[in-house]
Amino acid sequence: MKQRVAIIDDDSEVRHRIADLMADSDSYRLAWTAPNLQTARLMLSQPFDLLLLDLGLPDGRGSVLLPSIRALMPAALVLAFTIFDDEANVIEAIEAGVDGYLLKTADARVLVDALDSAARNECPISPAVAGFLFKRLRRQERAQPAAAQRPAPDSAHIMQLTARERDVLEALARGISYREAAEGLGMSVNTLSHHVKNLYPKLAATSRSEAIFHAVRDGIIRLDS
Repeated sequence: MKQRVAIIDDDSEVRHRIADLMADSDSYRLAWTAPNLQTARLMLSQPFDLLLLDLGLPDGRGSVLLPSIRALMPAALVLAFTIFDDEANVIEAIEAGVDGYLLKTADARVLVDALDSAARNECPISPAVAGFLFKRLRRQERAQPAAAQRPAPDSAHIMQLTARERDVLEALARGISYREAAEGLGMSVNTLSHHVKNLYPKLAATSRSEAIFHAVRDGIIRLDS
């Protein structure tokens, strides 16, 4: 059964581009679209599985819809889909409870990869945004007193992860898609997904971002400065 994708975006070209993409997809179909908050509030009771949510709408912030979305469609996944790549907007959206953050500069393949990732209960994040978030995390850690710094790497976690699983984790930590990571590591997307599925329980994680966070925190992998 195809996943139902809804769009809340004031840009008609963006809505039409995504609608055309859904029409050609074997995995997704368009549920409905809305150009502003007023229309979106009327449409939220209509079923959908994935929602692409613009943050800057003509009549307010897209993030104000999150409480209503969670109440009406608790199982639905919401991806911020926006031109904003600055710290204030990213943090606002994440704190509001979005399940992923994509920039509108993403091409069709990247967007489909992100939808696939969200459908697997991942947290798709545009590479530029992922890099910014982890740099922010490092700044926060460096600002902490020495006594509060993260503990030494968890040797049990390091021993549990295979070399290939660590390769996969390091690739995904760069914010690239599953397809790009698989190509870079010389494996199929299915094989990469299998490695990801195996490493989640080893890191007590349920999503890509959580696994990367735990691995960076525990010193299992390092990110470029």
